[in-house]
Amino acid sequence: MPEAPSPVVPGALAIISDIHGNIDALTAVLRDVATQECQGLICLGDIVGYGPEPGECVRLIRKVAAITVMGNHEAMFLEIDGKEPDEREQSNSIWKSLGLCREALTPDDKEWIRDMPLVAIMGDVTFLHASLHEPQEFDYIYSLELAGDHFRAQETPVSFHGHTHVPVIWEERRGAIHYTMPGEEPVQLDPACRYTICVGSVGQPRNHDTRAAYALFDPDKRRLVIRRVAYDIDSAQKRFFQRGLSGFNSVRLALGE
Repeated sequence: MPEAPSPVVPGALAIISDIHGNIDALTAVLRDVATQECQGLICLGDIVGYGPEPGECVRLIRKVAAITVMGNHEAMFLEIDGKEPDEREQSNSIWKSLGLCREALTPDDKEWIRDMPLVAIMGDVTFLHASLHEPQEFDYIYSLELAGDHFRAQETPVSFHGHTHVPVIWEERRGAIHYTMPGEEPVQLDPACRYTICVGSVGQPRNHDTRAAYALFDPDKRRLVIRRVAYDIDSAQKRFFQRGLSGFNSVRLALGE
């Protein structure tokens, strides 16, 4: 019997991240978003990298996202854009996948990527790909110490990030930091605390759950739901092999790691 869907969060923002060229996962997530009472969609970067369909994913996000911030994979692509392929693209699966962007992205797509902000603020919520501690360095938040570095730079009550591919709620209460791994039930954020929340990954989940993950957040009610969406992993894996991309990055889709 299929699991009951998570309760709808009325008036929520849909927040997605780390699509990584996985068009099958992205289209499944957007179909799910369409069933929710969302006021808009935010993308936290890493639309490209790892996966075989960077062009399709970029153009779809351009159509549907109200705000998109730059991820480290977009920044890495800009490093090679306009240059001839080098040894990294022959020997490294990440750089090889980024090389696909040269032909898959239009000049307009590339200009859109160059114009992406590292950080965006909307009301009381901050959006970024990684940590607010030197955001251009794309530091991960996976420890209390690193979360502390982030919170020292956070000026809003709540922020959302991606990058680690694992949904986590980091809470700062009177200087003490705690974290929880959210399930699929609604979470009520405490107005006395500050939060930074990783929304997980659409295209490369890494917490041993193969389903695509994204967040619904009602900024007025401070209520959060992490959604999980099944998609056609076999189709996604076939695309990897058709493009000559890493078998490892294809196989891991079926493992959620």
